[in-house]
Amino acid sequence: MKEDILKLTNIAYKILEFFPEADPLKNRAKDKALEIMSNPDQENIDILLGYFWIAKCQGWISDINYLIIYNEYEKLKETKKSVGLVLNNTETKTPVSFFSGRKKTIVEFLEKNEKAQVMDLQKVLPKITKRTIRRDLDELLQSGRVARFGEFNQVFYKLKG
Repeated sequence: MKEDILKLTNIAYKILEFFPEADPLKNRAKDKALEIMSNPDQENIDILLGYFWIAKCQGWISDINYLIIYNEYEKLKETKKSVGLVLNNTETKTPVSFFSGRKKTIVEFLEKNEKAQVMDLQKVLPKITKRTIRRDLDELLQSGRVARFGEFNQVFYKLKG
């Protein structure tokens, strides 16, 4: 498993070459990739994948590179799970293997309230920016867990099925 993590870290570093040199996210991502080598827990992996998600949204890396690195880190999480190591976050009943603490909070809020706008979720997650909440919602949309309704200032999110 250590060799796999080392190979994955090398892949991450190669993808990080596409980040702008002066962007602080590049160094944060490098540090997080190194931290994962010694502590490959779900929280660290989710943070690093968040950095790669930002890079994809900024156009620094291609969709293909993002999907490759995402799938490889998800495999790492699954490998840890299958060998009986405990991950930081608990599983939820979703088609996605794991959600971060924020996404779990969003899903739980939607389960209780049926629908929500970003400003509703910001009340539940007061230290989280609107941009980060939208990013989490976009990931939940892509995973097929939530649906978006409405336009402009009247956008609502609901759980699917």
